[in-house]
Amino acid sequence: MRRLFLLTCFLLPLCAQDSVQQLVESLYPKNDRLKEIRMGDIVRQLAIHQGSQVADVGCGAGEFSVILSHVVEAAGKVYCEDIVNEKDWGLRLAKANFKKQHVKNAVVIHGAEDNPKLPQGTLDAVLIVNAYHEMPQYQSMLQHIKESLKPGGRLVILDNTPLRTAKRPREKQTDNHVLSSDLAAGELEAAGFHILNREDAFIDNPDSESAHWLIAVERPPL
Repeated sequence: MRRLFLLTCFLLPLCAQDSVQQLVESLYPKNDRLKEIRMGDIVRQLAIHQGSQVADVGCGAGEFSVILSHVVEAAGKVYCEDIVNEKDWGLRLAKANFKKQHVKNAVVIHGAEDNPKLPQGTLDAVLIVNAYHEMPQYQSMLQHIKESLKPGGRLVILDNTPLRTAKRPREKQTDNHVLSSDLAAGELEAAGFHILNREDAFIDNPDSESAHWLIAVERPPL
């Protein structure tokens, strides 16, 4: 009986990850990038479920917000934030994507470069995908994100690994749209977050010479 219990505990997270992957493939059957991005593992790191409130900061066209909206379901809410609201990118495309995918539980937020303007103290998790390196005022952004999280709430960042500029200053890396996980980890700890998980080779595709790291942190409990 104990063996069966342990096996069930092990398999449940795997089943959840598989269901998220199936969700991604059903929503975006022609998007190979989203299929390769290990969304099931990201959701596991976010620790979200039905009824959770989560933000997608730097949401772009809102693809991840759509996926998250299905994970948290109607009882939950997704805050899709970006500073761009142009015809060919950003919040306008996100709104169109929500309409196309029949998303009813997502809220669009036009943030600022130093403040994502998220509701304070109410979020279970925040996700940033390939956008953290685009935030020159990252200290202020991290502070506001921390304030938006409940105690114990999580922030998960996925970003591009530098291949040739890993030892160069931060601005040299971000000019190339990359940032080392060492720099990001130090910035997160300096902002008062507690690192829960770090995977420097979360996505490693040698054929395209691209790689992405993932860091999951939490706002310390009270």
